[in-house]
Amino acid sequence: MRIAFLAEPASGNGFYRGVAPMTALAEQRGHQVLALPTGEGTALPPGILRELDVLHIHRFREPRATQIAREAKANGVALTWDNDDHLAAIPKGVYNAKLHTGFEGQRRLAAMRRLLRVVDLVTTPSAHLAELFGREGAPAVEVIPNYVPDAWLAPERASHDGVTIGWQAGLEHQADAERLPLGAVLQRLLDERADVSVVTFGVRLPLRSDRYAHVPYVPLEGLTRRLAALDVGIAPLADIEFNRARSDLKLKEYAAAGVPWLASPIGPYAALGEQQGGRLVADDRWFEELTRLVDKPRERRRLAKRGAKWVAGQTLSRNVGAWEDALTQAVGRARAVA
Repeated sequence: MRIAFLAEPASGNGFYRGVAPMTALAEQRGHQVLALPTGEGTALPPGILRELDVLHIHRFREPRATQIAREAKANGVALTWDNDDHLAAIPKGVYNAKLHTGFEGQRRLAAMRRLLRVVDLVTTPSAHLAELFGREGAPAVEVIPNYVPDAWLAPERASHDGVTIGWQAGLEHQADAERLPLGAVLQRLLDERADVSVVTFGVRLPLRSDRYAHVPYVPLEGLTRRLAALDVGIAPLADIEFNRARSDLKLKEYAAAGVPWLASPIGPYAALGEQQGGRLVADDRWFEELTRLVDKPRERRRLAKRGAKWVAGQTLSRNVGAWEDALTQAVGRARAVA
């Protein structure tokens, strides 16, 4: 197939839902793939929309993206649109919430509905989102989980003293920090255990200790190498609508780095457990479950091995066919309509 895609390369979401799978389709399946420029007002290569079989758009719904989509359809090009978060349900007060709630949120919702009227297929990593987009008018929806690049698996792990607990969390996870007792739990561990250190990537916690480190930003290509410094990774989620639509990607990233994890039994994590390299934790059990893993290195090693076995089947090379099938389905739908 001749494929073009529109995805923000600097965004983790754009990487997993656009750049990485489209690159894999070119490198592993031999398709012709072109990344379109994302800047508002940036011109497309002349005539490109007449040369494609399918155009894949991640999240974009602004006027430029809608115009590109309509021009592509007018030239007989199949169109897929992907969204991997229920941004309309993002909690108020957290990072970027104003862009997706209130009047601005209604404007974006209307733009999405206009775009759904011209697409042939919607892709999403979440069954919850698939149901939502179906209700909003998507003609067909395909659930494709997030997969990790093969090169990110099993980075080198350096030995160190003590036990490091880490939370890799975007700024929107401030909502989870406010709703769950994680701050108090981690502060208690730091106060009572001289062998425990805590690091958060992204979100900052109000922890008082010289054994707490906050890393504002980690480049995506180096993420699993940084996570490999952890002994336990945590993935707490509050039971709110926004989180029920999320994906299980964070647990795959921990597993790829060789890190056992503890997660809330919410949304994408609810069906996972020891066979995937970790355990589910009720809101009132975080201190006990963290202490258990801190005290039992053998259990940490056993969970890490199980996680490594699981994530080996969750790579792009093993699953790029799901993207190929989805785009092929979109082409078939477009040609049938034509």
